[in-house]
Amino acid sequence: MRTSLLSLFLRALLIVPLTTITVWAASAPQSQQAQIDALRAQIMRLQAQQFQPQELGQQMLNLQIRHDRLWWAGQAGNWNLAYFMVGELNEALEHIEKTHADAAQLQPQKLSEVMPSIMDPAVKNVMQALAKHDRAAFSKAYDRLSASCTACHQVAGDGFLVIQRPRTRLLDNLRYTPPTGH
Repeated sequence: MRTSLLSLFLRALLIVPLTTITVWAASAPQSQQAQIDALRAQIMRLQAQQFQPQELGQQMLNLQIRHDRLWWAGQAGNWNLAYFMVGELNEALEHIEKTHADAAQLQPQKLSEVMPSIMDPAVKNVMQALAKHDRAAFSKAYDRLSASCTACHQVAGDGFLVIQRPRTRLLDNLRYTPPTGH
């Protein structure tokens, strides 16, 4: 009898942990799947936050900075800097067209169609003037660019936003004169 009690006791010691391991193993995949699902949901929330486009007004302010710097670089005859600035301005325009393609201000028209039709010829004209290194041609092209900005604002119903040549530098931490030897 002693052997059978001992045998029964030993079996119980083995069965309880095995049952616990079996129950844990069966529930582990569900727990892991729940964790995986929670992590996926968190990743999606973070990605959505990361790719929120800037508000349109903030993007327009960035354009205004590039527009300002383009003018001062051109006036200083720093053609490399001016060409860089018009490239940055064009890149900012393309980003606006992409991120605000269906902006409410232009409905039923699409910003992604209206803005390039107004702005692309003006940007191209500035680039051509810069290639000539001609301040007079640059000034004329710059004024056309400014008029195009204003025309775009008019189409959007914001005709009170009139863009012009800057009178004072918006930011004074960029040297506009070309480096010596260039």
